[in-house]
Amino acid sequence: MTATTDFTGVLLRPGDPGYEAARRVESDTVDRRPALIARCATADDVAAALRLARSAGLPVTVRAGGHGPDGFAIADDALVIDLTPMRGVAVDARRRRARVQGGATWRDLDAATSPQALAVTGARIPSVGVAGFMLGSGSGWLERRHGLAADSLHAATVVTAGGEVVTASRREHPALFWALRGGGPSFGIVVELELGLHPVGSAVLGGLLAWPAARAGDVAAVYTAVMDAAPDDLGGGLTLLSAPAAPFIPPALHGAPLVAVVVLWTGAPAAVGALLAPLRDLAPAVDSVRPMPYAVVQGMFESREHVTARVHGEGGFLTALPDAAVTALAALQERKPAPLGSLLLQPLGGAFARVPEGATPLTQRDAPWAWQAGAAWFDAAADGAVRAWMGDVRTALAPWTRGVAYPNFIPDADPARLRAAYRPEDWARLRAIRADWDPDGVLAAGHAIPLP
Repeated sequence: MTATTDFTGVLLRPGDPGYEAARRVESDTVDRRPALIARCATADDVAAALRLARSAGLPVTVRAGGHGPDGFAIADDALVIDLTPMRGVAVDARRRRARVQGGATWRDLDAATSPQALAVTGARIPSVGVAGFMLGSGSGWLERRHGLAADSLHAATVVTAGGEVVTASRREHPALFWALRGGGPSFGIVVELELGLHPVGSAVLGGLLAWPAARAGDVAAVYTAVMDAAPDDLGGGLTLLSAPAAPFIPPALHGAPLVAVVVLWTGAPAAVGALLAPLRDLAPAVDSVRPMPYAVVQGMFESREHVTARVHGEGGFLTALPDAAVTALAALQERKPAPLGSLLLQPLGGAFARVPEGATPLTQRDAPWAWQAGAAWFDAAADGAVRAWMGDVRTALAPWTRGVAYPNFIPDADPARLRAAYRPEDWARLRAIRADWDPDGVLAAGHAIPLP
């Protein structure tokens, strides 16, 4: 197999220098050997790689950030269109817009927007890729204030399955634009995003209030009452975790199970004291809430050193957050068979809830709470135990579960769960749009919407 003359990137085959690194993603559970990895530098490279795959009869996968624990970005004997060299970010502070290439991560984007005191709802782990995160929803700390990342998309540059480069927006190809805002990756390869940015100031109020995990029920009761009356500017969530060896954690608590409230306040500093007072009345063992740049809040839960591990994560929506559920989850977190990871219970509402049903493919806008569970471990012998533990988490939350998670939180290729994640009328619309833009089913990896 030879490179096409119009491809300016790098083609990697098994045995080539760089191939082994390029086939790795953030989860060590994924160990696959593509036939060819096309490291693209331009949209034209992406189109050329697609033509090459089709002429050679190779299945296609797309690697953007490469962070997804599902491993959909890499497949055995496939051609991987690798966007990671395309990581440029250009910020127009006057228009409050950012143009973000398809391989950029949230660390890249935050580094460009923070000096302008601007931001958009981003991943809670900065090494996550912007494009994949947004195509599957985009849940983050700013969700109550500014909605999902997909809600801030203004336009996308897309290489279609046929190799055409088009712009999708409300004015150009509006059906494609609608599908990209939460419908997943099977409508085209997104090589650039235009995102709306929002003022966050030079500093927000952020950090943790934390207690020993035995206080989980008490903390949950107060936190739910606080969030019931909270304005959109108060984001964050309730998390169950093992205390990191961080400077703001007392040494005696390092490694101990904690229940913590993640605080992100984007409003006037003087207004937050009364909101947090009921939580501080519970005498937290840790109170690290202080002014800090928004990007620091974004990076609170990512290791300072890059570590790869075996990773699994899931999530969903809840009808309520009773104390009994939190107490049960605290017990599960304490016996989690993985050294890393946490459980997050996130209040919704605000801007997230004000997007009408059908405006994007993403539903459940009236859900009051969401949950996310993540585990990271290093021994393959624990794979089964971690999966079983995740099943116990789902069982514990079953009495309050509603609907099906967004695609980003469906960890395996599961057509039934994917279909249930959308309203029937939106599912039918997504299938019709897929048929318009990829009638031959070229972009079939992962959570691909099936053709009619």
